[in-house]
Amino acid sequence: MADIRQSLFQKPDDRIKSITSVNKMIADSKEVKEWELAINIAPDEIEAKVLKRPSILGLASAAQGSGGQSLDDTNVLRQIVT
Repeated sequence: MADIRQSLFQKPDDRIKSITSVNKMIADSKEVKEWELAINIAPDEIEAKVLKRPSILGLASAAQGSGGQSLDDTNVLRQIVT
């Protein structure tokens, strides 16, 4: 379970390495060689920026003037659900 969570929350550079690794594994597979397919290992590149994490509005911290609560706080969902 920890491996799945870690793969979901990778930094962009780590995600590129993971994608490249999977592409290489597929390109080196027996089936790809049998069918004589050509697979580009490098992923396509686009210009983008990493956005900061959003805040959840309307919780206790909103009353303190911050306007929201960071998703880094692990108790956020408990406060919403209970």
